[in-house]
Amino acid sequence: MKPITSASTPILTSMNSPTQAQQINSMQVSPSKTQSIPHTSNDTIATSSQQSAATIKVETNQLTADEKVALKKDLKEIADFWEKKETSAADMVSETQRILAEVAKEQPNLLNKKFDFTNTGDEIDVIDHDLTQEEYNYLKAKLNASDKLIEATDFLNVAAATNKTQTQAPGNNKLYTKEDVVGRIHVMDVIEQAEKMSAERVRITEENVVMKPNDSRSMFSEEVHLNALDIVMGVSISFNVKV
Repeated sequence: MKPITSASTPILTSMNSPTQAQQINSMQVSPSKTQSIPHTSNDTIATSSQQSAATIKVETNQLTADEKVALKKDLKEIADFWEKKETSAADMVSETQRILAEVAKEQPNLLNKKFDFTNTGDEIDVIDHDLTQEEYNYLKAKLNASDKLIEATDFLNVAAATNKTQTQAPGNNKLYTKEDVVGRIHVMDVIEQAEKMSAERVRITEENVVMKPNDSRSMFSEEVHLNALDIVMGVSISFNVKV
């Protein structure tokens, strides 16, 4: 199966931890807790100087009342966006499993064939397959009958684009959107990789495996949807971008 990718209109956030966001969202800002959170619009990337200025104000507790309100709003958006990413990944996995279970009952032979699917922006399309036209039509209809699956995969396209915009090298101001990534998240491939990662984490835990420092397996989660989300966020996206 092929690598995955996704993108969309970014919601700018400069924090990666929802826990941190929730803590600061209570507005218990103290000099001992450093946060780098510039207040920016949804389509503007803060410059490093703006980030530094915001950091200094947070660290020294010099925010004005208006700045505190803006900061709380930004942090709530960060926490909500993070939660939506996890929910969408969970829906993508669970809906795929539910649909394939139905396919196993209705057309079991189809599961012995090669296929994958992706959100193309308008619908779910079946890709990389060796299905007959009748089987293709059947499976595509089954997938597109799930609004939850369509919404989840569409949002993950958006989230992947947002992540690419926010994690690009300093000095780059490319704005990645959903259109840069549609069709790149191959859902079956993502879930298959995520299931293997989850199984490995379970094995490591049950066998009390001692891992070497920086072992990438330490990042695996037992929950399939969280591993799937990590894979989606790590997709490589083309440079068809708007500056």
